[in-house]
Amino acid sequence: MNPSALRINRLAEMLSAKSYVEIGVQSGTTFLDVNVPQRTAVDPNFAFDYTPYISSSVSFRAETSDHFFSTIDRTTTYDLIFIDGLHQFEQVARDFTNSIIHSHPRSVIILDDTEPNDIYSASPNMAETMKFRRAAGHQDDSWHGDVYKIVFFIHDFCPALDYKTIVGSGNPQTIVWRSNNFCRKPRFNSLEAISRMTYYQLMENIDILRESEEGAVLEAVIGELT
Repeated sequence: MNPSALRINRLAEMLSAKSYVEIGVQSGTTFLDVNVPQRTAVDPNFAFDYTPYISSSVSFRAETSDHFFSTIDRTTTYDLIFIDGLHQFEQVARDFTNSIIHSHPRSVIILDDTEPNDIYSASPNMAETMKFRRAAGHQDDSWHGDVYKIVFFIHDFCPALDYKTIVGSGNPQTIVWRSNNFCRKPRFNSLEAISRMTYYQLMENIDILRESEEGAVLEAVIGELT
């Protein structure tokens, strides 16, 4: 079982989660291993045959996340939301704000790929990442895009939310939950400035990610929500 599924299952068990939606499923590596009674998978291009897994409690939506959120009932909420779709800030921002609409006070949102592992990985263009990596003689295929900017957006513009970024075990992921316990002053205070951030600015402001090891992050989340 991959680290994301293990982490989500730990959260699900601690929170007694009953509903889960995953944005960006691809081959189903995470989704199929998540143990939550009601599960929804959203991806415009599933990379596997999902028909054998369809049931009354498991649904697959072969569409963009924008279309998905525009068609579900406004009162629908999820206990756990995993965002792992297109790794570009503008899309992640839409997925995140839509997820807030479909959350409740004890919901937890997991944002994948929130810390690039090098300057190449931080490009919002996957083809560009691979091109310049190969030119530099590197064989790493990881691509995180500029997802990291969403954490700066949350920090500066979402004061009713708390968050921490898990590092050191699997892919870097930022866990977000509702809380008024994390008071902070805006660092950039400009959506345009955040959207234009560079990898070097990320490194200079890495404290914004609020990095921590997995156990401490989950303990903080559960301590507040339960």
